[in-house]
Amino acid sequence: MTRFLAGLALLPSLCPAAQAQIHSIDQTARFTLKPAFRLSLPGAAPASPPRPEQITLREARPTRAETAILFSVARRTMQFSQQRESGTRATASLAAHLSRTHVRTIRVEGMMPVDEHSSLLFGWSGAKYSNRNANVTAAYSNANLRAKDWFQPHAALHWAAWRGLLLRAAYDENLLAYADIGMSGPLGLTREDFRRFQSGLHPERHRRVRFDADWTTTPDLRLSLTLYGGRLEDRLTFAEGSALPINRGSADLQGGAITATHRVTPALGWSLRYSHARVDRLDGGSAQERQLAVEGIWETGPWRASLRAARTSRPALLLPGDQHERPVRLSAAISCQPPAVPNLTLGLRLADPDRLASSAFTTPAAPLGLRAQDQARVLLFSTNLVW
Repeated sequence: MTRFLAGLALLPSLCPAAQAQIHSIDQTARFTLKPAFRLSLPGAAPASPPRPEQITLREARPTRAETAILFSVARRTMQFSQQRESGTRATASLAAHLSRTHVRTIRVEGMMPVDEHSSLLFGWSGAKYSNRNANVTAAYSNANLRAKDWFQPHAALHWAAWRGLLLRAAYDENLLAYADIGMSGPLGLTREDFRRFQSGLHPERHRRVRFDADWTTTPDLRLSLTLYGGRLEDRLTFAEGSALPINRGSADLQGGAITATHRVTPALGWSLRYSHARVDRLDGGSAQERQLAVEGIWETGPWRASLRAARTSRPALLLPGDQHERPVRLSAAISCQPPAVPNLTLGLRLADPDRLASSAFTTPAAPLGLRAQDQARVLLFSTNLVW
């Protein structure tokens, strides 16, 4: 079980005579059955199917992994509450300020061997998002934002085709909904504005087909190619400096990316990635999205650090009048595992994500849904304890 605690400072309070507090509870249960099957490369040591969406320099060569039947149920509750200056909790008259976000997810998947060089992964996931007391001026009966989908199928075929070459074909569906009330507090809208916002807000949905090729040319050099296509519906983004979600439209996407990863020394490595996508809006019009990113990673002993720079084009799913994105984005991270507490990881991260539709379509889904702080430039301190 893993508990992740992230702190954000200087969150705005809803009234000058009160102090906002955030409480978070994470309840997750996982159960795994592991039959004795391993995927092997022809003429090479056994290796696991690739994970192109999570390739890092720490994975210079895929490691062997057992077939598994995985079942997990997670429940995360975030509560944003108001405290008076005396430290007592707000009275019932301010109960609307006790805003909660509940995120419930379930995931079931299994891997079935086809032969010693290929395997089939299949399963489904589900999620329910509930933002209670989402507005300051609305009553309990109509101040909730909810979304759910308990059947989101996914399947993937992994094939160790040749020495060092791993292929993957996959289909998946995914739903992401707004889940920010428990962190940022209730929205400050009038009753009429909130009702219009409530009726027009939709969860973001992804449906895609993806093909990946991962080639380990040498123990220190790795090349990856990704091709994908599918539909992105009701793209959710946030205005600059705002926690109010906005649907930016829907589109069909086709694109690809090529990545080169090289480990120069045991402690130092770098990667180069170029991606290109065509975005065809369902309401008419099309655009191209491009990104060129370079990243360096250094790790030694308990320390690990990374620095990434990316040059991106203008996001395709933006409305007229939206602020133009910065063309160059920088992000960095540093983490440490103290030798005295090997299960504890301390980290400091500068996040500067882009708002490209293709980036949202190809990156792993956020476990807590879509939140304003996940799309903003922010400095985060985190602790991770595994036991």
